[in-house]
Amino acid sequence: MHSDHFSVHAVQFSDVDEQASMLTGWEQEYQQLGSGRFDGALGMVQTEDFCFIRERTNTALHERMVPPPGQMVIGICNSSERGHLLNGRPLGQDQLIVLDGSRAHHIRTTGPIELMGISMQRDLFLSQLHEQDDASVRKWLDLSVLQLDAATAGMLRHYFSLAFDLLNTAQGKTVHPISPRALASTVISNVALALSLNHGSNDLESTLPSRQRRERIVQNAIDYMRAHAGEEIGILDVCRATHVSRRTLQYCFEERLDISPLQYLKALRLNAAHREIKRRTGEDRAHDRHATIGNLAALCGFNHPSRFASEYKKMFGVLPSETVLRAVSDA
Repeated sequence: MHSDHFSVHAVQFSDVDEQASMLTGWEQEYQQLGSGRFDGALGMVQTEDFCFIRERTNTALHERMVPPPGQMVIGICNSSERGHLLNGRPLGQDQLIVLDGSRAHHIRTTGPIELMGISMQRDLFLSQLHEQDDASVRKWLDLSVLQLDAATAGMLRHYFSLAFDLLNTAQGKTVHPISPRALASTVISNVALALSLNHGSNDLESTLPSRQRRERIVQNAIDYMRAHAGEEIGILDVCRATHVSRRTLQYCFEERLDISPLQYLKALRLNAAHREIKRRTGEDRAHDRHATIGNLAALCGFNHPSRFASEYKKMFGVLPSETVLRAVSDA
């Protein structure tokens, strides 16, 4: 780490897709699962070598994310809300998040959550962990969520918050009171300490093959749902496409995302309709607003426009026509 030049960005969002697209180099897609209007925020402190990230959302979501190739993300949850999942494992205040840029990761939030972390090149991170062997690192990356004791987790949450506050304060000043690379190095040291204090508490390697299989089942099912969302498909069609029983599919979805396949399919269709309404040009919407909404409902698998409007408002807190008007005014 050799650069002390950095930029700070802090943005608030009322649109889940806009927030999902903010992180440069990341592949992300968020599906809103909870009811009501979305409210989120994203803060980033970017240098040449790393990026501090702080993200807040207010409702239940399924977040599919792939960090940039070669990157590692180390973070922690700063929320007391229960029920969140990361790659099918419980995610709370006392877990360390370890994500690898080589694969997709899935976060299922149940409500308001704040996540804080740092993203950097994997080689750069590993070069700081002199006392750790490759086997330990591979296990951390496979697990994604590592249990910490409450005191250690509290230390990391406090340090991440302090780092953001210091860097936000330093932004714009000619002389920076603290070096960003010093903060990043201390983060790595604190993470290494946390891992050494909790060695042996995450020995779950024997469960990895079955967990990875369930993850593949869920991902294959979601891929099929997305490709056929506008068709009259049911859960049995999804089972046939993924070569599993209905019971197995139900179990995998409930374990990985805490939601049934049928509920997820409905949410997927509603989110697809929401995106398509926003995507259409203002001119097209203004010509025949109601027909456009009705056509979109059908294209996304809803054959009853009134039921679609009701489900849409329940999910997003506004009617489809209100989304149209907002998109026209923003155009």
